[in-house]
Amino acid sequence: MITFDPEKCNGCGLCVDICHEHCMVLENKKVHIETKFCSTCTQCIAICPQMALRWENVEPEPFQNDLLPLSQQLSELFKQRRTIRHFKEEKPDRQLLSEIIHFGIYAPTHSHDFRVVAVDDQDRLNQIDHALYLFNKKIYQYFYRQKIVLLFVQWIAPSMRNEFLRAKPKLEASLKASKGYSCLPPVMVFIIGLKRMPLSVESAQYILYNIDLYARTKGLGCRNLVGNQLAFHRSRSIRKLLKLKKNEKIYGTFGIGIPSKKFRNKVEGRRFDIHWNG
Repeated sequence: MITFDPEKCNGCGLCVDICHEHCMVLENKKVHIETKFCSTCTQCIAICPQMALRWENVEPEPFQNDLLPLSQQLSELFKQRRTIRHFKEEKPDRQLLSEIIHFGIYAPTHSHDFRVVAVDDQDRLNQIDHALYLFNKKIYQYFYRQKIVLLFVQWIAPSMRNEFLRAKPKLEASLKASKGYSCLPPVMVFIIGLKRMPLSVESAQYILYNIDLYARTKGLGCRNLVGNQLAFHRSRSIRKLLKLKKNEKIYGTFGIGIPSKKFRNKVEGRRFDIHWNG
């Protein structure tokens, strides 16, 4: 919740002008906040020259612009290969993981009504892996053993044909190894939110991207497990393990750990096909 210190406010109105939710008004040079309409984007806190606004009663701090990275440094970071699929067995320090996860809160979001479940207990990780393996087994049995299914996909959604076929060898590798993952991440993190909360999927992906970027600056790697969320969300055993409530849903999942394989080269030459004005 955004809170307000009337003794610091000078009535400049900058916070009211920038509030895109239109939930702030200036009356007699004092700010009033309609908290039920506030999305806690915190732009009002960021712009206040008097530091009269705060989030959860925590004092804001001024930016230290001299600490901002150079464009060349950001370029090098962004061009690193993001997806890490091979991890060392060593568990990252919990304090470091907490620091990294908390950086997700600074991502653009429609709602801050998320909570995080981090799993580093090996028995629980193995249970998650086994549940994913069982899900993969069912998917393969129902959709890939019958050739008529591929014909149906080609007829109903021909654009999905290659995606459908691309999943087949991955499922076969999972079944052959009797594992959900060829390399199980040492820690798995779940972004949990309320069902039917608008824009929660989009908000969760921003959160994951923030965490991914900051994790790499700390020497860790992340794997976005968005492709497995359907299995996680529908598995009763996983929902029970994560202690999900009936009105909650998994909106984001990633694995995190110390990479066991190091990427060395930037992939240059990739570009969007840009069309201006249409």
